[in-house]
Amino acid sequence: MLKAFSTFYLNRQTPIAQFAKQITFDKWNVIKGDKVVIVSGKDSGKTGTVLRVYRKSNEVLVQGINQKFKRKSLLDDPSGSGIQQITRPIHLCKVALIDPEKGKPTKVQRGFLEDGTPVRVSKLSGAIIPKSLDPAKSPAHRHRNKVDGIKDTSPALALQVTYKGEDFSAIKAEFDSFIAEKERKEQLLWFDK
Repeated sequence: MLKAFSTFYLNRQTPIAQFAKQITFDKWNVIKGDKVVIVSGKDSGKTGTVLRVYRKSNEVLVQGINQKFKRKSLLDDPSGSGIQQITRPIHLCKVALIDPEKGKPTKVQRGFLEDGTPVRVSKLSGAIIPKSLDPAKSPAHRHRNKVDGIKDTSPALALQVTYKGEDFSAIKAEFDSFIAEKERKEQLLWFDK
């Protein structure tokens, strides 16, 4: 059995790592637009801005970090061939947020303001790490040019109250009259004993 199992792994075409399922992180402290520093690897000590976050593979794309060279052929791009430099994603465990006060890499804990808003707090200095919000993602920006169409419901019509509930006293009175009529009919029936 052991021999058959080992020959299966030796004879197959795909690597073992392809079958390993990536366990994604539940809570992310790094988002797009954050300033991060690389803590391990060939680019350790360099800083950059997060351009994109890949949550399924636990990776982030940092500007100017993990540069790779890729050969471009005439078949891919007819304008010309050559070697181009591309940025590849780096695993999340290799980056750390920069403390806003001290400028050093820091771990992050979650905290809440007095009004209940969740914030990221630096463990190094206790300072709040602000989130860089993209104005294009706000609902006001997305719907700035929206015009109601023919099939759109107006807000006044959508907020109009059309259901006021049921009148249970009328339903109970109707049921009581039904029961009284049923009992009256049963009294009229005559059964032989």
